[in-house]
Amino acid sequence: MPIFRYHCPECDADFELLLARFDSPAECPECGSGNLEKQPSRIGAISGGNSNSGCAMQNMCPSAGHCCSGNCGCGKH
Repeated sequence: MPIFRYHCPECDADFELLLARFDSPAECPECGSGNLEKQPSRIGAISGGNSNSGCAMQNMCPSAGHCCSGNCGCGKH
């Protein structure tokens, strides 16, 4: 289920909702208004690089820093 970001012009609230489908109805959790503006979603990414910024150094490497291809960017392979 996707998470959508919204802004409510009625009460000026910004929030995220987990909806079953893109076209599911949504309402503001603050004021209950259905007049919402859908906001662009933010996308996070992890980039490799020097020995201090790789995914293994951030405890995010799925193989605990022992990637089979050695492309984690942690420099410990």
